[in-house]
Amino acid sequence: MAEMLINGVDVASYNARIQNYTISGTSVNNNTSENGDLAVMPDLFYVTFGPRTLTVTLTFFPKRIGSDSRKTSIPERLHRATENMIRFESLLVGKVVEILLPDGYYYTALVQTLPAADFDSTGEHDVTYTFLAIRHLRRKTVTVNPGGTVKCSSNTNTRLILKATFSQSHENITILGVEVSNITSGDVLIIDSERGLITCNGVNKFLDTEFYDFPILTPGENIISCTAADAEIQVTYTPVFA
Repeated sequence: MAEMLINGVDVASYNARIQNYTISGTSVNNNTSENGDLAVMPDLFYVTFGPRTLTVTLTFFPKRIGSDSRKTSIPERLHRATENMIRFESLLVGKVVEILLPDGYYYTALVQTLPAADFDSTGEHDVTYTFLAIRHLRRKTVTVNPGGTVKCSSNTNTRLILKATFSQSHENITILGVEVSNITSGDVLIIDSERGLITCNGVNKFLDTEFYDFPILTPGENIISCTAADAEIQVTYTPVFA
C-alpha cells in the first residue's frame, strides 16, 4: 500500500517517503444571539467551519528512477534529491491537490508553505509542507426511488448532485423542495448544489424553477422527496468531515 498519494500518484515516484504528518482539528465559528444570562445558553443561528491544517514531512532521496546513489559525490547526491523535490513541488504551487494519507482519508489541500530543505551528507532532503485541507472520503453515488432514503456518512451538512430521468412528461414536479416545470418524457434533470446549477438535458433550467435554496444532505438518513413517481434518481456526494 502506498504511504501517500498526491493526485493519485505515489510520492515514491518522486523518490520520497513520508516521515510523519499531523492534522489539526477544525475551527468552529458559532453565530449566536446576545445573552447576558449565564444560566441560559444563547440561541445558535448557524455554524461555519474552517479548513484543517495539514503538516507533512517528506524525505527526498538522492536517486533517479532506475538508479541509486552509490559511488556518487555529495554534490551529485544533493543535486539529485533537489531535482526530486522540485518535481514534487511543481504539483503544489498555485494548485488544489488531492492527498491520500495512511489514515485512509483524502484531503483536498492547498499548500501554504514551500520551506527550505534540511540537508545532510547522504544527500537526503527532509522537507515539511503545510497545507490548508478538507478531510473527506471517496465520492459516492446512490440510486434511489422517489421518497426513498440516502444515508449520508458525512458528519456535517453536505452538498449533492441529483440526477433525475423521467419516463413521462410533467407540467410541474417538485424534488427536494425544488419546483420544476415543463418536463418532457426522456428529460434528464440535474440539480447541482456543489456548483449552484440546475440543467435539463445540459441546458440551463433556472427559468423553469422555483426554490428557496439548493438542497443539501444532512448526516444520517435523508428522504429524497419527489412528486414524480416515474423519476429514476441518482444522488452523488462527497462524504466530508468537519
